[in-house]
Amino acid sequence: MAIYKWAAVCSLLFVFGCGGGGDDSSSSASNSTTLTTYNDYSITAIDGYLVDATAWLDKDKAGPTQRSSLAAITKSSGVATFKVPEDINAEEYAVFVQASAGKTFDEGLNRYVTNDFLMAAPPGTNVVTPFSTFVYFKTQSGMTTEQATKQLAMELQVKQEHLLLDFIKNNDERMISIAEDLVRLNLLPESGENFQQKLENSTKTNEELSRYAQIQSDPNDFLYVVRNSKNQMEVDTDQDGIADSDDLDIDGDGISNDEDSYPYEFDDHTASRPTTLLLSVPVSETITAGQWHYFKVETPEDILLNISLAGLSGDADLYVKQGSLPTKFDYDCRANSSYSLDEKCLQRLKTDQNHFIAVSAEEDTSYQILAKLDEIIVSKVTLLLHGLASSSETWQPLINDDSFYSGACQIIDLDSELVSLPDVNKRGEYCFSLDFGGYDRDTILSSKGLDGKTCVSALGCNGDYSSFELLGKEVETTIGKIVDELGIDTEIVLIGHSRGGLAARAYLQNTASLNREHVKAMMTTGTPHQGSPLGRFYKYMDDNCTPKSSFRQDNSVCEDSWEVIEMLTGERKYFGFQFSDYVMDLMAPSIDFLSPESEEVTIVNGGVLGLENIILSELTYSGTQFGVLALDATPRGNYDLYMYQQLLGGDHPHPSTLRYVENGATRASLVGDGIVPVDSQKLSQILAPYGRGVDFSLNNDKYNIVHIDQTKQVTDLFAMFQQVSESIGWGDTM
Repeated sequence: MAIYKWAAVCSLLFVFGCGGGGDDSSSSASNSTTLTTYNDYSITAIDGYLVDATAWLDKDKAGPTQRSSLAAITKSSGVATFKVPEDINAEEYAVFVQASAGKTFDEGLNRYVTNDFLMAAPPGTNVVTPFSTFVYFKTQSGMTTEQATKQLAMELQVKQEHLLLDFIKNNDERMISIAEDLVRLNLLPESGENFQQKLENSTKTNEELSRYAQIQSDPNDFLYVVRNSKNQMEVDTDQDGIADSDDLDIDGDGISNDEDSYPYEFDDHTASRPTTLLLSVPVSETITAGQWHYFKVETPEDILLNISLAGLSGDADLYVKQGSLPTKFDYDCRANSSYSLDEKCLQRLKTDQNHFIAVSAEEDTSYQILAKLDEIIVSKVTLLLHGLASSSETWQPLINDDSFYSGACQIIDLDSELVSLPDVNKRGEYCFSLDFGGYDRDTILSSKGLDGKTCVSALGCNGDYSSFELLGKEVETTIGKIVDELGIDTEIVLIGHSRGGLAARAYLQNTASLNREHVKAMMTTGTPHQGSPLGRFYKYMDDNCTPKSSFRQDNSVCEDSWEVIEMLTGERKYFGFQFSDYVMDLMAPSIDFLSPESEEVTIVNGGVLGLENIILSELTYSGTQFGVLALDATPRGNYDLYMYQQLLGGDHPHPSTLRYVENGATRASLVGDGIVPVDSQKLSQILAPYGRGVDFSLNNDKYNIVHIDQTKQVTDLFAMFQQVSESIGWGDTM
């Protein structure tokens, strides 16, 4: 919950006092309006999971040619969420999803779709796929949904119970392959008009599907299907994009059919006959677009296996799996850099194993594949997590200090890629600093703040409009990028200031989070593990002083509080002039999330058992009165929330607001760092009922070390980091 830039408002506070007027806002009477309540209704769009497709509910029952107003864009994992008025039952309406070439991204294929297609699902179905589309077709001819699913499952030899569900999540390989085929072979309509034509010419539509189903009639043998020169579907034995009837080399072994004794027998590098790779012996090959080559390699125990794909003239991807063949959705390692960049997978083994390797070609390419043994080198990483109303810049005193990283630390966010690595410090450690806020500008995931305020992209928002869970997702994504780049022998220490510590906990306590095993330790400093009383300010304002248009000029408690908010956001005006700089936004929803009574704090503290097997340390401060937010910020000295109506003290909340914030406690009992009481900073107090404590605890009771200056306390951070570093085996040479 870091606050900064107080020096920028010093001259402002010198000239102007507190409370009452001086703003150019005008009051207006609140209008009584009828509010519509909305419910969330989510659907999932799948060929692979489709991102940036347009989905809509057919609430007007106009069919596929007309989009309704209940529309949404699909996000990660193909999920779209509609805001549905409470008087509408979303399950009574069909769903349509339009995928657009070059815009919609298929997470399964790891590329943008190459042709437009439109999918549908009958009412009551919230998974929209090629299968649900054909169920919808059949229901339009008079069948019930049950009858349609039964008939379609029988035709395609798939499980009826999976037909209208997430077949990727169910790991149904046959359905995954068929779904890709139905799109690739253009069996789905491309637009609303084309969809209507297929409905009107249902005989031809059913014949096309039946032809495909006939080719794939053996549930134990999936065939590669293409369209021949007559636009008819046919088997393509060697998967070179040419139907067997048109192919002069059906099995693709370089011998023409006329001269080949076994024209239908696969060559090497196939799933049935993977080629054996010898360690440290490169193999050079060529592969055509859409084709897969398979290899296997035997390894000794306790090794690091390095599998590389080099010399690429086109785009190809590398898949590796221990013990069995990898697939597009099932692998231990996948390297899929764009176009002709080299690919690499590192596999760490404790026992000897067979590794199976696949090369998948997005386009025709040559390549060289090499499997070799590498020395096991542990990559040591520190990931810095900032707090509320802050950014990665708050860590500069630590980063620049020679005892830590001498200025070498890479800033990373949700959208950035690791194209290069920072220099390691003298102990061989990497440093990364995460800039939160990747989900703040997402209209579906972003939370609304006080008086309906939403994230302003120009301000960055830095996670202030994200739940703790979403902040944890950003940590997860960042760690995934680091591990992908540095390999599976990566060890990570998380250092979280203020809310950054809660983001670290949200990630670590979620047992479904990826790469948790790489995190060896977590340090928190000034983290409000049990919330901050200042968070109650949000609820007070929400209950008593909104909308702003009605209470901004009430010459009383609310006006005082709105002036404080405007001052801290850099919006406060005096005699028509704006002097103040942005400091923090008390209207951001994270203020509410950090209230001790908030659901967010309750949830994160309910999952504390997820912190097993991780070294935990807490750095706390206990020498500052609650309400002291900054030092030497006014002519009177410190900026103190309790300096109401004192000369040259600046804007401050009314005392009655502070009583609400205290919630029956005394100011003296809330001593800590000015914002977070010392007891709330102690993770150990939450762990105690479970018979667990933190591994290291350090408290500084020096007078007036305020919350915003904790990332500058390099001596304290160094002392704590040294204990943590020694305990996880990083060495004691600091």
